Amino acid sequence: MIYTVTFNPSVDYVVRLDEVETGGLNRTSDTEKYAGGKGINVSRVLKQLGKESTALGFCGGFTGGFIKDTLESQGISHRFIEIEEDTRINIKLKTSSETEINAVGPKITDENIESLKNQLSGLTGDDHVVFAGSVPKGHDHLYEELSRLLFEKDVSFSIDTEGKKLTSTLQYKPYLIKPNLFELEGITGRELVGDMDIVEAAHELIERGAENVLVTLGGEGAVFVSPDSQFRIPSPEGILRNSVGAGDSTVAGFIARDESSIEERIRYAVASGSATAFSDDLALHEEIEGLVPHIEINSIEEVK
Repeated sequence: MIYTVTFNPSVDYVVRLDEVETGGLNRTSDTEKYAGGKGINVSRVLKQLGKESTALGFCGGFTGGFIKDTLESQGISHRFIEIEEDTRINIKLKTSSETEINAVGPKITDENIESLKNQLSGLTGDDHVVFAGSVPKGHDHLYEELSRLLFEKDVSFSIDTEGKKLTSTLQYKPYLIKPNLFELEGITGRELVGDMDIVEAAHELIERGAENVLVTLGGEGAVFVSPDSQFRIPSPEGILRNSVGAGDSTVAGFIARDESSIEERIRYAVASGSATAFSDDLALHEEIEGLVPHIEINSIEEVK
């Protein structure tokens, strides 16, 4: 079973209007509400790709109830730990450009953390865990602690986060890490210009323990590096409509095809991320499958 962990879920309130007049009255043309949070996004796209998962993390209040109800309506299992404060609401303001207003998350207690550790302690080598996003305030080393717990139980995991939260887990051999270019530059402490710079930086992370490194480059596509392969993947053609959840969709696409060839995993990763970027919400199955044939995978030596 795949388990996704979202420490700080959200109700994503999408507000569309032509323009915003600060200090005045604004009327929306459309609004929508979604169950949000990076791990939850991974679970939702996995479902579209026919892969079952269980969402873990922390939920509270009427907003937490909305998230649970939404996942249940989509046939996605969850085992959220109930917390005292309400799950946050994030505002996604869409005019001619995107503006995000992300709320501060609720308090997560040490007792809540212990409950999550107990859940993860019950997993086996047949399971896989996806960590994604920020950690609760005051728990800066949580990813390292949980990664060590899984490593000692021979449970594989993937992680999508940044900085020291990511690098602290490399010693426990994550199956997949997905930094974007900015995050990779932050980790290496240098500017990365061109594909070979990115490949060299990714190999540094592999030498520290990562099995697969998928570096997302926004509209420029992605670079994939493993111990014995390195590929450049251009973005397929399409109109950018939504940047929220594209990276999470990329992770889901890669993991959903874990029994396929490395090229097939990469193809579904980039197709899933791109399909979300071209949609108003997370990608649907038919949108992903429609892009898969258009994903090019080039050996890095072939890139000029």
